[in-house]
Amino acid sequence: MSEPFVNLDTIFNLAVQETEELIEHGFDLSDSCVVTSLEWYANKYPEIAERCNQALLELIDKQAADFPQRVTVPSEIDRYEF
Repeated sequence: MSEPFVNLDTIFNLAVQETEELIEHGFDLSDSCVVTSLEWYANKYPEIAERCNQALLELIDKQAADFPQRVTVPSEIDRYEF
C-alpha cells in the first residue's frame, strides 16, 4: 500500500516528465537495460502501475516514430528460433 499523503497524480506527472527527458538525452526506452521513472514508480505504487505502463508504451511508440535510429534492433540471434 502507498505511503500516507502521497499525491499519485503528481508522482505520475513527474515520472512522465523524467521519462521524456530520457528521450531528449538520447536514451532508447525500448532497451531492456533502461529503467525509466515510469517503471520505477509503477513498481513502487501499484495504484498507478497501469497508467505508468500505458504511458511508457505510448512514449516508446512516439520515440520509435520520431527517432527510428534510436530504437534497439534485435540481434541476429533474436531473429531465429532454435
